[in-house]
Amino acid sequence: MGFKRKLISVLALIAIVAGSVYIGNQHNRRLEEMRNNPYDATETVYFWYSDAGLTDFFVNAAVAFHEKYAGIRVVPVLVDSKDYLENINEASIKGEKFPDIYLLSNESLEKAYLAGLASEVTDPGSAMADGRFSKGALDAVTYKDKYVGYPLAFETSVLLYNKTLLQNWADRINAGEKASAGEGLSASEMEDFEEEEGDLPAETTEEAPETEEEVKEVSYLDYVPQTVQDILDFADAYEPEEGVENVFKWDVSDIFYNYFFVGNYMIVGGDSGDDQGNINIYNSDALKCMQVYQGLNQFFSIDAADSSAEKVLNDFIAGKTVYTIATSNAIAKIDAALAEANEEYKNKIKEAKAHNLEILDEKTGEESEDELIDLDSIEKPMEIGYELVPDVSKDYKSRSMSVTEAVIVNGYSENKTAANRFAAFVTSSYSKNLYSKSGKLAACMDAGYTEDSCITFQKEYARSIPLPKIVESSNFWVQLEITFQEVWEGEEADVLLSNLESQIKTQLGN
Repeated sequence: MGFKRKLISVLALIAIVAGSVYIGNQHNRRLEEMRNNPYDATETVYFWYSDAGLTDFFVNAAVAFHEKYAGIRVVPVLVDSKDYLENINEASIKGEKFPDIYLLSNESLEKAYLAGLASEVTDPGSAMADGRFSKGALDAVTYKDKYVGYPLAFETSVLLYNKTLLQNWADRINAGEKASAGEGLSASEMEDFEEEEGDLPAETTEEAPETEEEVKEVSYLDYVPQTVQDILDFADAYEPEEGVENVFKWDVSDIFYNYFFVGNYMIVGGDSGDDQGNINIYNSDALKCMQVYQGLNQFFSIDAADSSAEKVLNDFIAGKTVYTIATSNAIAKIDAALAEANEEYKNKIKEAKAHNLEILDEKTGEESEDELIDLDSIEKPMEIGYELVPDVSKDYKSRSMSVTEAVIVNGYSENKTAANRFAAFVTSSYSKNLYSKSGKLAACMDAGYTEDSCITFQKEYARSIPLPKIVESSNFWVQLEITFQEVWEGEEADVLLSNLESQIKTQLGN
């Protein structure tokens, strides 16, 4: 291609990109300058994505990458999400304005690979081989024993618990244990017993044992559940404090929050979700777990129509619920709510201290005790804990579902080497910027998270089961969600699971 023809082509593509990506800071302005420099002969790689929330991250990643690899320019292009993969396919076949790399959810990888739109990664710098990615991440981008994408971001579900409510209950338990230590009596009963004891003949009075077993104090950690049965045991004993409406509540209408009940035993395509011959939906273990799930409706009576994920999370943040299941979008909402509550608490403490100083007697220096505000009486902000989803029971393990957004190198690209280099860069060493710039959690284990919230989600993701890639089973999740709803409402789990397996196997021709 002649220089003039190449220049016209590049400028035409740059004009399209300029209308797609908003440049809002100094780095972005530098990227704009690079795009419009007709004398810059660097290799240009076009990167498509459809989530506007990732624009800041990708634009800054492109700038940082160009600073490291001056011979490669990456141009991020925000495109419409409608018919996203179909548009990539059409543009690639025509050979016009198509992406060298693009972002894609892992369940569409088989479709992309069979269409020639996904090529096996070359993994420059061994980003995929040095332990930076968990098994869950690698399973998500594996197709027929090959890596056909670089894991960038993920979504999965974990357990949230109100640490303050659990500690309050532990304090109540400890207070009750101390009051009844010795004879299993309450404090008032002990006083009555001591008064009566003074009138007893000496010979009927026995000496207390020289040593008494020390009563073990409990803390909130004793009520962080490892199994669903632990939650049931807690609910059976718990006496809710004012304002608490639910012990355990989650969105029972969404498969993303329900799947962990059966995830370890319901097999659709194996760990990588690409094996049509490995389908095992209707089995005794999955059935048992589904029956446990069904039984929870009798205990917690959650109305599917009144348990949307947003409402459930809002109630949890308001302190109305002890335990819930949530996805990673909860982190930002909880952090914002806690920041506001902490600021309010600080202001109340500041005002109370100022008030106490004002009521000091200037002449005698004596305090008016009845007017002082007890700082300890000011309610502290609640604390929230994050934990892996609980196992169904001691005998049945749980496993969450996950979705992975991966960076894919287009099989039609003539710039695969440069495209692979950027894909490896943006998903590994640069991924530490992903959460701060987009609110999405990085699949890379080296993202540098120190918060318990992010770390817990990464741990759950590592053991999760990714959405399957089998094209013919693309409606499986819709069918499974319907099955869960019917089971929750009391339909026969045995029949429903059997029918679901038959339907999926028929679709696959098994």
